[in-house]
Amino acid sequence: MAGRLLKSVKHFSINYDPINENNTFTNGSTLEGRVVLEITKDLKIDQLYVKCKGQADVHWTESDSKNDTDDSYSAHERYFKLKQILIQNASKKEKNNGATVTPGETYKNLVIAGSHVFPFRFQLPEGNLPSSFKEQHGSIIYILEARLCRAWRITRTATVEFTFVSKVYEDIPYLMKPLSGAIEKKMKLFTSGSASVKAATDKTGYMQGEIIIVESEIENSSSRDLKLKYKLEQKQTFTAGSHHKHEDKVIFKEVADPILSRSKRTVASKLKIPPDVSLTIANCDIIKVEHVLKVYLDVPFARDPEILFPIIILPGDQCFLPQQNEANSYANTEAVWSSSPFQPALTHLLPAAATFRPIPELYPSLYTPQPTNPEGPPPSYTDIFPTASAATLGLQPSPLTPVLSAPSCPAQGYPTAAQHHQPESECLSSLGYWQGALNSESYPTTTNK
Repeated sequence: MAGRLLKSVKHFSINYDPINENNTFTNGSTLEGRVVLEITKDLKIDQLYVKCKGQADVHWTESDSKNDTDDSYSAHERYFKLKQILIQNASKKEKNNGATVTPGETYKNLVIAGSHVFPFRFQLPEGNLPSSFKEQHGSIIYILEARLCRAWRITRTATVEFTFVSKVYEDIPYLMKPLSGAIEKKMKLFTSGSASVKAATDKTGYMQGEIIIVESEIENSSSRDLKLKYKLEQKQTFTAGSHHKHEDKVIFKEVADPILSRSKRTVASKLKIPPDVSLTIANCDIIKVEHVLKVYLDVPFARDPEILFPIIILPGDQCFLPQQNEANSYANTEAVWSSSPFQPALTHLLPAAATFRPIPELYPSLYTPQPTNPEGPPPSYTDIFPTASAATLGLQPSPLTPVLSAPSCPAQGYPTAAQHHQPESECLSSLGYWQGALNSESYPTTTNK
């Protein structure tokens, strides 16, 4: 009886090889991995394939107190779907469901008992693809999915996500431009006099883990000591049709030394961006992620005068953004005050968000496939990994929001992927805030109360 209950498929999984220390992929990256199948008896398989796909989804629920109902909103975007077939029963009709089929090694559909490893390889598309993102109300994910199909059996599925970082900001010219702004506040209740602030950042685009350098000139002509404060906010906007969901998150807060009453002072501050903060996303139709640095004076019993700097957060391993030294950074902030005080926002420079589908003719040139031998057996586990165990096949670190190290930037691309063994046989949303900032006379936004 125990023998009858023994499952014929003992193990089924998929994993991939990281191509850099941050375990990230980008446009044009080659993604290689393997499907691991361990079976207890000989099996006939109708189909075994791997899909590589990128997609975005949003979903949230809102309560209507008047009608005592809950309304749900959702939306979906598909960026690409690639498919590599490893086993195909010739008598069964293949269904691709819109996937672009890529060439690769295939095997006969009778698989003998034991452990087997099926290598696969994809090249990620070029195009306007957003970076990975995952929060409560929406996500942008890139995923590998293996499926094992047998007659009169439930389809077995194995999945693993990988982190994608977009190259969309490579061609934006203003990432190194400083931003500046100024504001003055006249005191009323409980405080007399006035206070003014001029502030400038060293640039507009920053990598994860990088330091924002802000230089501020404060003239405190009021009757109180005032504190200069900084706050980096992340603004998330989720869209489903004409409906929007907004979420704000504080990334960090910093406080400088007090500015004494009837005094003038210049303050230079270094503000470190967390290495695991979500990236700026402006090229997705249903998810926007923006970052705003607020520089403001804390005025008791009144609204705080603040200057808003929309900045762009880039992947920590992107080498196209040069790092500035401190001397140059402070020189930039001083120079920008003597020139035009406002810099244009960058959202209009991004490619328009659109569903990207790869050109089918593109993919045959991406591979050098081995000759197909449908009569040959699939490689056994020991053929490909003579000394490894099933528990040590490949690396699967946490896929989203990687903690990124500082880049060495020796070259533009990624390191070469690890070599594989080959088988022997063959609203008024936050976006509106950015768009409103395109008016150079009002950017960055200031509040004067």
